Amino acid sequence: MKNKSIGDDYKLKNPHVNLFYRAMRITTFLLFFCSFCALADNVNSQTAKVTIKRSNVTLLDVLNEIENQTNYLFIYSNDINVKRPVSINVNAKAVNSVLAKLFAGKDVAYQMEGTHIVLTKTEKSLNEVSVQQQSKRMENITGVVLDEAGEPIIGASVKVQNTTIGTITDLEGKFKLELPAKSVIEISFIGYRTKTVVVGKEKHISIYMEEDTKALDEVIVVGYGTTSKRKTTAAIASVNAEDIAKVPTANITQSLAGRAPGLIVNTSGGGINNYSSISIRGGATPLFVIDDVICEERDFRNLNPEDVEQMSVLKDAASTAVYGARAANGVIVVTTKRGKTGKPVINFNTKLTYTPNLNTSRLNLLNSEEKVDLELQLLKEARFDILWGLTDPIPVFPEKGKVAAIMKQYNLIDIYKEQGWNGLTPEAQNAINKLKTINTDWNDILFRDAFTQEYNFSISGGSEKVTYYNSLGYVKENGNVPGVSMSRFNLTSKTSYQINKILKIGMSIFANRRKNNTFMTDTYGLINPIYYSRIANPYFAPFDEQGNYLYDYDVVRSNETDEKQGFNIFEERANTNKESVTTAINSIFDVQLRFNDQWKVYSQIGVQWDQLSQEEYAGINSYNIRNIRENNKYWKDGVQTYLIPEGGMLKTTNSTTSQLTWKIQGEYKNTFGDIHDIQIMAGSEIRKNWADNQASTGYGYDPKKLTFQNLIFKDEAQANDWNLKTKSYKENAFASFFANGSYTLMNRYTLGGSVRMDGSDLFGVDKKYRFLPIYSVSGLWRLSNESFIRQYKWIDNLALRLSYGLQGNIDKGTSPFLVGKYDNVNILPGYSEENIIINSAPNSKLRWEKTASYNLGIDFSVLNQAINLSVDYYYRKGTDLIGSKALALENGFTNMSINWASMENKGVEINLQTRNITTKNFSWYTTFNFAYNQNKVLKVLTDKSQVTPSLEGYPVGAIFALKTKGINPDTGQIYLENKEGKAVTVEELFRMTSNEDGLGTYQIGPSTEEQRDFYSYVGTSDAPYTGGFLNTFNYRNWELNLNFSYNFGAHVKTTPSYNVSDLDPGRNMNRDILDRWTPENTTGKFPALATYNYNPADYYLFSTRNDIYRSLDIWVKKLSFVRLQNIRLAYRVPSEWLHKLSIGGATVGLEARNLFVISSNYDNYMDPESMGNLYSTPVPKSITFNLSLNF
Repeated sequence: MKNKSIGDDYKLKNPHVNLFYRAMRITTFLLFFCSFCALADNVNSQTAKVTIKRSNVTLLDVLNEIENQTNYLFIYSNDINVKRPVSINVNAKAVNSVLAKLFAGKDVAYQMEGTHIVLTKTEKSLNEVSVQQQSKRMENITGVVLDEAGEPIIGASVKVQNTTIGTITDLEGKFKLELPAKSVIEISFIGYRTKTVVVGKEKHISIYMEEDTKALDEVIVVGYGTTSKRKTTAAIASVNAEDIAKVPTANITQSLAGRAPGLIVNTSGGGINNYSSISIRGGATPLFVIDDVICEERDFRNLNPEDVEQMSVLKDAASTAVYGARAANGVIVVTTKRGKTGKPVINFNTKLTYTPNLNTSRLNLLNSEEKVDLELQLLKEARFDILWGLTDPIPVFPEKGKVAAIMKQYNLIDIYKEQGWNGLTPEAQNAINKLKTINTDWNDILFRDAFTQEYNFSISGGSEKVTYYNSLGYVKENGNVPGVSMSRFNLTSKTSYQINKILKIGMSIFANRRKNNTFMTDTYGLINPIYYSRIANPYFAPFDEQGNYLYDYDVVRSNETDEKQGFNIFEERANTNKESVTTAINSIFDVQLRFNDQWKVYSQIGVQWDQLSQEEYAGINSYNIRNIRENNKYWKDGVQTYLIPEGGMLKTTNSTTSQLTWKIQGEYKNTFGDIHDIQIMAGSEIRKNWADNQASTGYGYDPKKLTFQNLIFKDEAQANDWNLKTKSYKENAFASFFANGSYTLMNRYTLGGSVRMDGSDLFGVDKKYRFLPIYSVSGLWRLSNESFIRQYKWIDNLALRLSYGLQGNIDKGTSPFLVGKYDNVNILPGYSEENIIINSAPNSKLRWEKTASYNLGIDFSVLNQAINLSVDYYYRKGTDLIGSKALALENGFTNMSINWASMENKGVEINLQTRNITTKNFSWYTTFNFAYNQNKVLKVLTDKSQVTPSLEGYPVGAIFALKTKGINPDTGQIYLENKEGKAVTVEELFRMTSNEDGLGTYQIGPSTEEQRDFYSYVGTSDAPYTGGFLNTFNYRNWELNLNFSYNFGAHVKTTPSYNVSDLDPGRNMNRDILDRWTPENTTGKFPALATYNYNPADYYLFSTRNDIYRSLDIWVKKLSFVRLQNIRLAYRVPSEWLHKLSIGGATVGLEARNLFVISSNYDNYMDPESMGNLYSTPVPKSITFNLSLNF
């Protein structure tokens, strides 16, 4: 038995500003009024009265009834027989008189202390004590039983093994015993592991109990309510909130990998502003619900992990259908902590994290000597006689890089092409040789060691009237890149007030403010240090001897060096900035009317308000501004004019999103004849959200004077192309009616169902498409309660689950209406007029996306729940998926949003929890989860211009590639595989014929549709096998946690190591280019460089169709890995050490994250999960010191 919920606590946000401030005034007043009452009210309701009319029911039923009608909590040991039948008929009687009547003449005594009622066995007569006990020398001992946090455990059973001597702990967790010398006492309490202690010479002992989460009948959050995990018919996984809070990351999404089967976490990078993407069973982004309020993913990301009480992952229709729109992809439900009746509990937690410098050695880059030698090789290549020599020949490789710059300085390029190295002057040779001696350590100067600090403080408690929970959190995270940081404040305040035995109100405020600092991104992404460290030449030094900036003129992609666009990453860091501040205030006000144990009505108002203020600045001395100015100039009246005036650039963005939610629901539950359990819930929800966005950009900015200058336009047409100010506004409304219910017979057979009607103004043209009925049906058969299974005492639980449901989804970016935007069109030179460009044609038949899903599951527990196994098989089919279809020109529109695609998902999930070893001082628990997911596109429209095959029949993440058959040892050309499986050249496969135009161009024979047949399916980017492996070891006061996650079977389309055509010598590259085919290296692994002169057909195809080169299967890599997510060692400080300091409990811990990864080949990348992304910062290693105190 456990205390019923003191308050259903929820989260919220806000709409328009006026409404927001009005609501905040009321909310703040009520919140602090209730909090004051919580601290002031210590009066216990010993005079509470109850009405109970029950006949031939168990004592447990009556105790539950008293708890439901009052705020009392019963505490008792296993000695109390709560299964014995009782009958009672009282009307508006005080609880103490009811208890006196209930236990009259029984061997049970009760003690009322505050809101706790402790039941104990009356003392046994001396003749019940064995002669053997009386013959032993007796001793008196005292002790205290505490939980892991140092809090007293009330009502714990303390027994002397193999005797009838025993007692239970009092309200302070203390006990006294008279027992034989050298006895062994056994301590037990529901939800904790039984502990044995040998009594020695000590007269007072302190005993710490460890939670046995595997033995609890876990309460999980389901659609707008809670239920016992043993009773649920749905596929639901729970994520241990305590484990999440231990992970030293300010981003809650990064702590979920491997935590639950089917919960897929893809981490593309480990930078401060990188978030892990989350999906459930291979679907799109799930729905997020925080304290019963539907929220956006950003609200989930900004949660303080320390405030999370419980997290549930809802996966099938039986659990998600009641949430309606967007829930077809699964739901993540979060319940935050709330106050509990009792004395105030103060918690303080700090985490200090050290993140060492990144190691870019895995990028496998050329050193200075290798890079210089490569540039010399490329400069040796003969020029191409374009137009049969009628014009000057052109270089086959851009004459870029420091080697080319030195030769240009001495006018030696032509001589070098003819005479080679010996044709160069000594001065040139010395200058080139000197380059080989400069090896700039970009890893050392671009990155740094980083430190993160996190502090959390909370206070909670309450009386039978009021409970409260208040917390404050602060995080300051510095990135491995200097100048990149994040800080966040979180404030949570929750209060629940019991007005009387029927009415209860609650109020919650969640506020957070997040500030991010980084640099403004340029056109080519050069400011990104991961990307720049890949392409920066190793011989380039960013500073001269006096510390002045030196400029890299070759790193910009172009055929020649641009002296006006030099880049220096340190100058860019000093002269650009991007600062964003996000403020969110979410409020919830709820009212609950509990008429009796059967009927309850609940209403909730949620107000959510988020505001983003962002400022991007680029100074006059930045490459960003130089690049914009040089790329936006024109000739007018014979004078070259810059469109952008001299000065900096400042862009400000302000966006506000808000949401108002109102919900009302009623619940009815009852038990008839002790074998029929029924539970019904029905309600309605209305939700409206607004999004307002404004942005403005100014040039010629002077940060000292705070002034701007006007752009100098050539004409009005050019002015119309520059939108310096933008504004957008959106609002959507949703209305829903929902209900669910369940019926259980004899605690063996359960039938459940839910229905919801969702309506949206996004489908408002044809009323029959505006609303979508969503429903689910489910069943449970608990075989372990059948007589033919019950005889096997080692089986604790065996149940079969089955569910089916139809759900809907919605794409907020679509519309059934004619969609267009305002623009300007030139009518005559110098004249323009406004017009509307049509983005999408109207479609009155646009309707909801629909998903039908099946789930079959089995739950199995044996050996006193030492082994717990859950297996689920699911099948999900989505139809009427929305996409854009190209229209024939005669329709008058280019495209239209239609319901045009369908796909399926199917898979298996396994969750295994084991209690491997439990002894007096040592325990070992393991959790292993596994998920297999396979998706397939069943129907899709393929655009005629699409070169790759249709996705129909393949996974959503299908990768198609041109299969290669090795390298031609004579020419270095790459062989491709044709339909017959034979090796052919590019020229042969694409039936290329030269145009003989002197420009090196070719005709390509196959049509676009024919080219699709050249591609083969090589794998999917979505890992079909995912999961995690968690171990927890406890030895005395020590705890060791190891958490592994794994992904198997994925493929990644990586960026080619080098371009076989159009190679840029001005940039560095990895060492794969050294293993290319050359006349001196005919066994090279990679193809030869193609030019106008050498393998010209390959050069033309790969330079004009770079997508073909990038689609070669040599660039597709397998992605499978096992990662040690974190390892944590913690020590719980003994209470006797802390007693003099008035500290209730203390834990110190040391944790390491991402220590190692075992993976398939991820050469040229720093982490397997960042493969294919040249800009991605890898997940860093880190070490964290943690201190937790409670008072």
